Amino acid sequence: MTLPFLPSLAFGQTEQGARYGVDTPPRRWATLVFANGVNPNDWWVKGEGAKLQLSPALKPLQPHKQELLFLDNLHLFDDTVGVHTPYFTNFLSGEKIRKGSVPQVAETIDNYLGRQIGKFTPVPNISLGTDGKGGLGSTLTWSSKTTPVPPEVFPRQAFDRLFDVSGLVRDKSVLDFVREQARDVERSLASQDKAKLDEYMTAIREIEKRIELATAEDRFTGWRPSIAEPNIDRPAAGVPRDLEEHMKLMLDIIVLAFQMDQTRIATMLFEKDVTSQSFGFLSGVTNTGMHGISHHRRLPEMMKQYTLINRFHVELFAYMIDKMGRIEEGDGSTLLDNTMLLFGSTMRDGDPHDANDLPLVIAGGKNCDIRTGGRQVRYEQLDDRRLCNLHLALAQRLGGTGSDGELITQFGNSHYPLPGLA
Repeated sequence: MTLPFLPSLAFGQTEQGARYGVDTPPRRWATLVFANGVNPNDWWVKGEGAKLQLSPALKPLQPHKQELLFLDNLHLFDDTVGVHTPYFTNFLSGEKIRKGSVPQVAETIDNYLGRQIGKFTPVPNISLGTDGKGGLGSTLTWSSKTTPVPPEVFPRQAFDRLFDVSGLVRDKSVLDFVREQARDVERSLASQDKAKLDEYMTAIREIEKRIELATAEDRFTGWRPSIAEPNIDRPAAGVPRDLEEHMKLMLDIIVLAFQMDQTRIATMLFEKDVTSQSFGFLSGVTNTGMHGISHHRRLPEMMKQYTLINRFHVELFAYMIDKMGRIEEGDGSTLLDNTMLLFGSTMRDGDPHDANDLPLVIAGGKNCDIRTGGRQVRYEQLDDRRLCNLHLALAQRLGGTGSDGELITQFGNSHYPLPGLA
């Protein structure tokens, strides 16, 4: 358990970015994932730096190519039998999935870091999406082996969780009432039930610490966020009818949460696995669901539509890069410089369900020991190719620690931090 907030300690400066005394902007990590892979014919880069050439699907990144690092030939190495679920469900955990109605996965890296780094922010981590139909193929984030964390698909709920301080104050009064009731109940409980109640009270104390952190007037000393209040309106209730508007709004919320230091870890799922989402609003794309189009059978017309959908997701990635690159953090750096943006899909080609060479791009992270500059790194050594090596490398840059308080040295099926990033 982490300590409760102790003013006398004031969480002094650390390399991980502390709650108090932060003289430089904190580091952040966002993972943006789209489903069902890419048209491999139209997903490639050639050259490097100013001479970097981008394939048709990647063309929207042209203005930002100096902020990019392409990672080729990484693989999940999940050691599981299956097509969609093992790749998708296991993308952020790297656990061997066991057969059964409820898969045994593992805590994902975003939730793990939420517990580690999230103690410095009002919200540990956020998981957002656009498809709320549920099911195991609708979430990337897991808090335990058997507990999926569904993404929040309603913009207003995501906004309120991050920025509604008045709601937190109301919650605190409810917690005070619950705590008093629990003390009365405890007197008549057997020892086994007292242990259960203690777990319950521990959860309450964690919530209280979050509320205290979010409402403290002196939360920042030294470095401060560039804005103190949300600069976008509270979203309307419900889900936007326009898919592009919905996705951009969720990305705006992540950017704002990072800018205000409400959280430092975010996951955005553009659509769930085996999605029936139609992209017929794109010129040249039929109303066939994306999953169906990804099974293109090498038909030219289907592959063309596949590319157009891939390009749409890349445009959203470029939108976020552009937005973060224009936010000054007060020390000469931008929000993009202080954020590692990981973008990609859980398989390479959706037709054969190929996950041997994941389409992955990192943007930003200049102040997180990431060297972009329009580079491409291809990993050929078998041990290098584990996706969890990348997760471990980024977690270390964010300051994730193990049970000994030292930097984390292993996550999922990683062997070591992925080389070639710095």
